[in-house]
Amino acid sequence: MTRRGLFGVAIAAGLAFAGPAAAADNAVPGPAAEPLTEIKVGFLGLQDDVRYYPEVAYTRIQLSPALKPVEGARLGIDDLKIVDNAVNLDVSLDEQMASDGDDALARIEAMVAAGERFVILDLPGALVSQLAQATRDMPVTLVNATAPQDALRDLCLPNLMHSGASDRMLADTYTQFLRHRNWNRALVLYGEEPRDKEMADAFAASAQRMGVTIADMRQFTLATDPANREQNNTALITGNADYDVVYVADSLGEYARYLNYSTLLARPVIGSTGLTASEWAWPWDRDGATQVTLRFQRAAEGGREMSGADWSTWIAAKSIATAYAKARSTDPDKIDAYMKGTRFNIDGSKGYRMDFRPWDRQLRMPMVLATADAVTEAAPFPEFLHQVNVLDTLGVDAPESPCKPS
Repeated sequence: MTRRGLFGVAIAAGLAFAGPAAAADNAVPGPAAEPLTEIKVGFLGLQDDVRYYPEVAYTRIQLSPALKPVEGARLGIDDLKIVDNAVNLDVSLDEQMASDGDDALARIEAMVAAGERFVILDLPGALVSQLAQATRDMPVTLVNATAPQDALRDLCLPNLMHSGASDRMLADTYTQFLRHRNWNRALVLYGEEPRDKEMADAFAASAQRMGVTIADMRQFTLATDPANREQNNTALITGNADYDVVYVADSLGEYARYLNYSTLLARPVIGSTGLTASEWAWPWDRDGATQVTLRFQRAAEGGREMSGADWSTWIAAKSIATAYAKARSTDPDKIDAYMKGTRFNIDGSKGYRMDFRPWDRQLRMPMVLATADAVTEAAPFPEFLHQVNVLDTLGVDAPESPCKPS
């Protein structure tokens, strides 16, 4: 046996002879584990939010599923649990549902009084605007996860950030795709709901910037009387025009579902049906997306698939938890500054490192174009370049925005 082997045997024998008590006597005491600092992140939704009604046509066909985007926020907090615990933080979600605007403001005030610095909002646009302006002087940062209105980004409020895509980002996704395919003439159809006109106007503004020609903008109606046949008959409303594609803005979905294969010209349909732009689509299978989709599906009620709204609340919660983990501070002001600063970035499983724009606090992100069961393309497209960040080709860029970088 070699000397090294004999030495190893002697050491082993010595330890065996000493026994557990001697080993314990010779052990060097380590530092006591520090208690975890508890951090609460607010989440505020709206009871009976009409955006998440399970829309069903008279034939009992489900037009849109009932969503609970809070499930995305829960996953975002859970995904960062190990990282936050490693820096002695215990981040949890304070989930609340308001009955109306007054109740929503009272709940945010209570959250602030309890020391919650960040509140994720899953609320309609008008209510987000109301709350952001009412709380602008409070020590709280609101993260708008699901209201896409561009007007919210134009408020330029320092206490309001946006983790969900804006109408203009969605529209730019479509128009980049059209230029990419060389489909340069679009017929725009929009409904009677105010939301429909907002989407159509965003598409028209994007088309002007991208050089896509609007063949015509026509309003449809769900009224079935003969006097409205030029607005409710698909062949008539899509006739008398030359176009490469039809863009439809239909927030209710009842008209759009009949549009595919019914246009007078044999043309593809994009927008509220056909090919749809979103922050997320469950068939996306690159950049680790499948793991996110599966984790969400396991955690969500009924095992449903992850939607764009779910992804937006997930990335909002993940961003806040990441800022707490990486800012090397528990000072809420420093966490807020870090999240809004140039050092912050976040992985959304879409192939890009993302951060918040310094002018309107909109999260930079790539977008997906998908049908019901497949992702067709992802934006930004390679031919669209930018002098600072290619993701700024989607949405209102700094020179166009009324907000100043800060």
